Amino acid sequence: MSQYEVVYPLGRRVRQTRGRAARPRSLEGVTIGELSNGKFDSGFVFESIEKAILKRIPTAKFVSHEQFGDTYGPQESEVIRDLPDKLKRHGVNVVISGMAG
Repeated sequence: MSQYEVVYPLGRRVRQTRGRAARPRSLEGVTIGELSNGKFDSGFVFESIEKAILKRIPTAKFVSHEQFGDTYGPQESEVIRDLPDKLKRHGVNVVISGMAG
């Protein structure tokens, strides 16, 4: 009887786990960063989201998606690379990310 050994050519995956960032219990006084992929009418959508949040939580602050650049497209690598510094510089505590068209 023949015996065969199978070897997966890509090796084993190593799973990296990290602790989750602390989540605010409330949006009171929180600065919310808006991240956009530049799809259809994202400015209108973010404006609508801001109004809805501010109705319930008037102390929330927003940093416009225009401050960060589009997270999709020809500049996405640079935008993502620079994102941690920009979020810190603007004092962002949480983000709303994405848009679809």
